[in-house]
Amino acid sequence: MTAIDTNIADDIQAIKALIQAFFDSINAADTKALASHFFPSAGLTIIRQDPPLDPETSSDAAGTNQDAKLTVVIRTTIEQFVKLIDDGQKRRDGQPPGPVIHEWPELDITEIKIDALFAVAWSPFKVTFDGTLHHYGKMVFTLGKTGSDSKEWKVEGLTQDYRRAPGWPESHDSAFV
Repeated sequence: MTAIDTNIADDIQAIKALIQAFFDSINAADTKALASHFFPSAGLTIIRQDPPLDPETSSDAAGTNQDAKLTVVIRTTIEQFVKLIDDGQKRRDGQPPGPVIHEWPELDITEIKIDALFAVAWSPFKVTFDGTLHHYGKMVFTLGKTGSDSKEWKVEGLTQDYRRAPGWPESHDSAFV
């Protein structure tokens, strides 16, 4: 293994650790930690694909469905997204608890491309409500190193593409806010 191969392997490991830390922050509802993984004013977009499908259904088959549509749920900055989460937590204070939500990346099948200080990661993920699959999709992270001598990566942009599992009403889409 060459020094370049070692550096790329180290970068891939650091990016996967950043992706895991992002999901850990979401699951802990720790918005300060969440924001720390992003460059200031980083963009964040959430896109929903319809109709709901079982995750075992081929994406190609979904694309031929006449009812298929893509909806931009939110397009914002990380600062605005964090405020949205914080405001949602304040609204829920004193309310009966909602479902236990757990999100996780599938790091073993995450694809990462690196060009020096720039990288892109395509990371499949799943979300359960009370242990039952609610939605799944891909997170596309656009990343940058914080400096040429740095080993730290941060998110410059994030696009989440998700699809609900069958059987869930649309009202459950905004459970995080």
